[in-house]
Amino acid sequence: MTTSQSPLRVLKAQADKIARTIKAIERGEPVDDPGGKIAASRARGIFKPCIVMDDKLITIEISWTKVSETSEVALAEYVLKLMKGARDSA
Repeated sequence: MTTSQSPLRVLKAQADKIARTIKAIERGEPVDDPGGKIAASRARGIFKPCIVMDDKLITIEISWTKVSETSEVALAEYVLKLMKGARDSA
């Protein structure tokens, strides 16, 4: 587990993996989906993942349209910013 004070390289690696997984889901690649929650989120049009850290929980609510419009690099930067504790202004 990590905290917002963990080394940047560790947080960046985790953010990259999260973004890679989100984009893989968006492309329709097979992922583990117990209970069909990911499939249900695709039907609703909203994806709401939760990132668990030692010092906080981060819940992201993003439309699948926005996921498809956003690059993997941009998603990783956004997730990293949230993990480090920066507030989202948009």
